[in-house]
Amino acid sequence: MSCVVVFGREPVPGRVKTRLAAGVGEELAAAIYRELLGHTLGVAGSIDADVVLALADPPARGWRPERAVAVEVQVAGDLGRRLADAFARRFAEGYRRVVVVGSDCPELAPRHLRAAFDGLARHPVVLGPAWDGGYWLVGARAPGVDLFSDIPWSTGQVLEATRARLRAVAAGWLELERLHDLDTDADLRRALDGETIGGELRSRLQATARSIGRACAP
Repeated sequence: MSCVVVFGREPVPGRVKTRLAAGVGEELAAAIYRELLGHTLGVAGSIDADVVLALADPPARGWRPERAVAVEVQVAGDLGRRLADAFARRFAEGYRRVVVVGSDCPELAPRHLRAAFDGLARHPVVLGPAWDGGYWLVGARAPGVDLFSDIPWSTGQVLEATRARLRAVAAGWLELERLHDLDTDADLRRALDGETIGGELRSRLQATARSIGRACAP
């Protein structure tokens, strides 16, 4: 049994993508994030695995993601505690291979998730390195290893500290392709202008940027 857990948020202006909002405004940042969340859930739903959307905060009453997936709320605490709990829940439910993925990687494609699950057949841990020094994906197979202790979250040292942690607990791992998250205005420009993301998503992001930009123009 395999499961993809998408870490995300309800796309509320002012509560998502604050670094991006500093450059493009809260309304556009939330609209861009809504597209990214939908993209991530679509990619996760396209492979042979169950999907859970784990929200950082309780959603507004009546809110549902655009795609029909199971929804839960993450436990309180730092990212390490939230990740550890997400894996523990899935292993307790009987899943043998679990992948947690962020919801802000426009380059994510089905082949990346398939590669992660294939990797877990041979390695206890899989990491998807991000260019900012973190990771866009972490996967583990049951019963799991202690990956999340003593990690300097929200820094550019997360990936290297995780590698050190894996060496400390003598756990082998596989690293996938390095991808870009979308966190800043520069990241958005890269996604809109480059060829590293699918044409359909790029077109939606471009249309969203034009639409919100016109609405917010003085």
